[in-house]
Amino acid sequence: MNEKNKINQEKNEKLKIPFKKLNNEVKTPKFSKPGDAGVDARIMGFKEIISEGDKKELIEITSEIYVLKPLERVGCLLGFSTAIPEGYYFKVVPRSGLALWEGISIVNSPGTIDSGYRNEWMAIVVNLSNKEVSLKKGDRICQLILGKLFDYEFVSTENLPTSDRGLGGFGSTGKS
Repeated sequence: MNEKNKINQEKNEKLKIPFKKLNNEVKTPKFSKPGDAGVDARIMGFKEIISEGDKKELIEITSEIYVLKPLERVGCLLGFSTAIPEGYYFKVVPRSGLALWEGISIVNSPGTIDSGYRNEWMAIVVNLSNKEVSLKKGDRICQLILGKLFDYEFVSTENLPTSDRGLGGFGSTGKS
């Protein structure tokens, strides 16, 4: 194999992500269409947020359906864990259809799964609509997007280079 073919082969090799199913119902996330940025993950369980005074905890709910009230949050268990290679991470982001039609989003969007994380993945879901929304085990709830880390550091300086925007703050680029 010549050097050019070897480089092309290396470019086309897929990164392998060790994936451990935590129950038999879990479907391995797959791309729906060529060129998709993310894969859909499905709900495999629920963790409800319980608050009593200053004490807060997550309690696993055994129901197949969870009715999410307006502005309520719930942990949606995804039923798997991974060993992401060093230098990479995953973003857990909302599905656009759920966001548009149901008002469902991911609270800490994007949720970040670091390479050292080995516990079950969970999407922290919020209902931003004014109506209750039923979530069911097996429903596609979020997208997972792989990201690459870059080695960087902040460097202290007294002056920054100028830019066209300058010191304009939020909204300074104008309305539509």
